[in-house]
Amino acid sequence: MPVSAQGVVVEGVGPVSDAVVVSFVEADRNEDGVLTFSEFQTFVRRLAGFGDSTARFIRTFGVYRPAFRRVDANRDGVATPVELHRADQGFRSDG
Repeated sequence: MPVSAQGVVVEGVGPVSDAVVVSFVEADRNEDGVLTFSEFQTFVRRLAGFGDSTARFIRTFGVYRPAFRRVDANRDGVATPVELHRADQGFRSDG
């Protein structure tokens, strides 16, 4: 992944923060480039630790399952970087 002034550029997503990259890489235990529900929970907890407001909301209220359903747009049981980005944009515009 190329590095930009705003962090890392992810194909299909664009620039993302270092906190998102670190959280994703640490959560993706099997290194397959997508997150299972369990890995998604780890991702959210790590990202909340960096102060991300959406992740903090999900962690605080324990709404991991509804958040994962919203992220997993194609219902294949995993969250891709593109799905995470689109869902995050939706979370932020909703609230």
